[in-house]
Amino acid sequence: MKKIYQNEFLRWSNLFFLIPLVVATFYNLYWYALILLVVFIVSYDFHLLNEAKKIYYLDVIFSSILMLSNFILLFIGHLLLPYSALALLCALIALVFYFRKSKHDYYFNHSLWHIFSAGVCIFCLMTFLSFI
Repeated sequence: MKKIYQNEFLRWSNLFFLIPLVVATFYNLYWYALILLVVFIVSYDFHLLNEAKKIYYLDVIFSSILMLSNFILLFIGHLLLPYSALALLCALIALVFYFRKSKHDYYFNHSLWHIFSAGVCIFCLMTFLSFI
């Protein structure tokens, strides 16, 4: 697959973060929706600009903030099953794809990292929403 198409697939995989963003907005969790929106924009720009180093650090910072926010949602939701278990499963699968990336299959693996990371967000959000 040509690099242009691979990079587009990587950018498109960021769209999965819009699902928890819409859900968070619908349930008036604006703080979480804002974090998701910033992560989406920064990550999309990072891949759009061929992974510029200046944006890399923003991507890491806001991704870390999102991870912390997901832990907060899980704990406030008292790790309510089954959603918390699904969030942890998605996180483990996402980490597999994150560490599997190499030059040959970087685009595919990193795209799956985006998709399963968005799954983590969805299930952390569902854990919280099921508890309240």
